[in-house]
Amino acid sequence: MTLVYRPLPYGGYEGRRTGRRVALALMLVLMVPMVIGVGCTIDTLRGYAVRARLAQAVDAAALAGGRVMFDTQRDGHIRSFFDKAFPNGFLGAQASPLTIADDVEAGTLTVSGSASLNVVFLKLFGEGNVKVEARAIVRRATLHARKAL
Repeated sequence: MTLVYRPLPYGGYEGRRTGRRVALALMLVLMVPMVIGVGCTIDTLRGYAVRARLAQAVDAAALAGGRVMFDTQRDGHIRSFFDKAFPNGFLGAQASPLTIADDVEAGTLTVSGSASLNVVFLKLFGEGNVKVEARAIVRRATLHARKAL
């Protein structure tokens, strides 16, 4: 039994290969923007996740510092809480040192933190690193304010 190839009504045998090549090329052309879009979305979601975790860590550190606001080791407690809540390298982010400022007269403690996130796909649009920041202010009543109440 021998196989006999008959020409197709639309042009022959070569048309099969050409059609497949065109379909493959079209599929590749359409997939490249889709992959870039998905990658940029993932980078953006990583940025939002790092920002949320950083805000949570700064809040925890500020509340811990507010509890021991007049202690000599307050800054150590604040940094300890921050380091536990925001581990360095979380989703590829590198945290900068915390900024701790207090105003004894007003009874406020301000804790600020930032982190730099190395992105992959957003580099295509000129963004190499994304910087996220968070700040928390804790107000604690001073001894003089307690007596007045």
